[in-house]
Amino acid sequence: MQNVAKGDAGIEVVYAPMIWSDVEAITRQFDETWGHYAPIGDDRKLSMLLSYHFVLHYIEPATRGEIAHKNGEFMGVTLSRVAGQPVMFQNVAEEMAKIDERLNATPAGHKALADLERGFQIEEQMERQTGINDKAPAEVELFLVSHASRGQGVGGELWRRAMDYFERSHAPMFYLHTDSDCDVSFYDRHGMKRIAEREEQRHPDDGRDAGMAPAEMFIYAGVPEKVKESLSKN
Repeated sequence: MQNVAKGDAGIEVVYAPMIWSDVEAITRQFDETWGHYAPIGDDRKLSMLLSYHFVLHYIEPATRGEIAHKNGEFMGVTLSRVAGQPVMFQNVAEEMAKIDERLNATPAGHKALADLERGFQIEEQMERQTGINDKAPAEVELFLVSHASRGQGVGGELWRRAMDYFERSHAPMFYLHTDSDCDVSFYDRHGMKRIAEREEQRHPDDGRDAGMAPAEMFIYAGVPEKVKESLSKN
């Protein structure tokens, strides 16, 4: 079901459930925002493949996805997961295997993919160390807003809708992974707490290429606003 809302600048934006054909636009924006992998230089084709792997990684466990667009132009997306709910797409693992085969076909792609997978393993290790999955059944898998949409209220509206989803799902807590390449102040302003951080320079032996690893990795946790209000009343 589509919804239309006006952003802070009075711009009408359409918010709609994600469909599979949205993957291409998400990947393009992901690559534009974060696809600057020093070890592969200016190989944009390889960069897009890596970004596609990233996006599929976030889509695979997602139980909800919402796209913001205006006149057909991609403006942002949230991918969210609530434990126990059905995932959006069943074909992600198969599609990811095809992308990984193409990445592994070149030495640079193979090395970059191994580095990404090591990064995901570190995230899982941080989750185990904090025990966050025992406390929070919900996660924001991906929160991405296009550069052109910044400052127009799109990110805030996407975030509010994701929180509404967690509240409807009765999730008492949620969390997300982020790093120093992102504007973490957004999460601070929305009342989230940093519960884990990992400085890359303190782990030179983790096997990752310094040109692809963010300086710091974080886990932020929060409580949906209506849940917070309910707890305060009790």
